[in-house]
Amino acid sequence: MKKFKIINIKDVPLEGTHDLPNSRKTLATSEDVETNNLDALTKGFLEKGKIWDWHNHAGHDEFCIVLKGKGEFHWEYEMSEYKLEDVIIIPAKGKHKIVAIEDSEFYFVRIAI
Repeated sequence: MKKFKIINIKDVPLEGTHDLPNSRKTLATSEDVETNNLDALTKGFLEKGKIWDWHNHAGHDEFCIVLKGKGEFHWEYEMSEYKLEDVIIIPAKGKHKIVAIEDSEFYFVRIAI
């Protein structure tokens, strides 16, 4: 049995993702829990005018909770605006990108399918 952990987000180092340095903190992975279904729990930071360009998560559904900011969520050939407290549900394999109109922060949860 794995032991519980308490971490403070401010103590987690920044890392790069989608070609943007210092844009994510990985808070938990499958190594931290008993289930094999969790890929990661992360906190993302996207500065105004920055883009997490087109990508997909072939083996993972993803849930995105907007904590701050507003911008555009692009899915395949569609675009929707996101804002504070929106939840974006991103099915696996779907090509998507996120464009920040304002400085934005998110929680992401990736679940293995």
